[in-house]
Amino acid sequence: MKTRFFFCALFLILAGPSFSQATDAARSDDEQQIRKIEQEWLDAIVKRDAAYLQKLESPDFSLTGPSGRTLNKEEDIKDMTSGETTFEKMTIERLKVRFYGDTAIANGIAEVKAHTRGKDDSGRYSWTDVFVKMNGEWKAVSGHVTVVAPEKK
Repeated sequence: MKTRFFFCALFLILAGPSFSQATDAARSDDEQQIRKIEQEWLDAIVKRDAAYLQKLESPDFSLTGPSGRTLNKEEDIKDMTSGETTFEKMTIERLKVRFYGDTAIANGIAEVKAHTRGKDDSGRYSWTDVFVKMNGEWKAVSGHVTVVAPEKK
């Protein structure tokens, strides 16, 4: 009995670092995937690529925009692809990704060049996106975007 316990304990001590490294490598891969998805998502909005949005967003996706209006998946895709706002360029300035099991939360800031009916909506925007890994793929389930107030001088 003591011998079995000893070998089990020894196995866990020796195997522990390799389990940890495998987990760290998987997390690193997941983080790179989320970073890539965030950039592709912004590119899809600029290109008005409804197919990308349709694939990325979960069926129950919801987005709260800078105005405070909450949109479901269909409303978001319609708004991004044929709405009154035209996005010319979006550049990620900062992006942080955290994981909680099969859930990822991404917080970012982007410099945006956009206009709505001739009104300039350009500026810095902050966002929080929530992703869940479903059937091996990351799906966006929720998003929130807000204007970053200009820094006071």
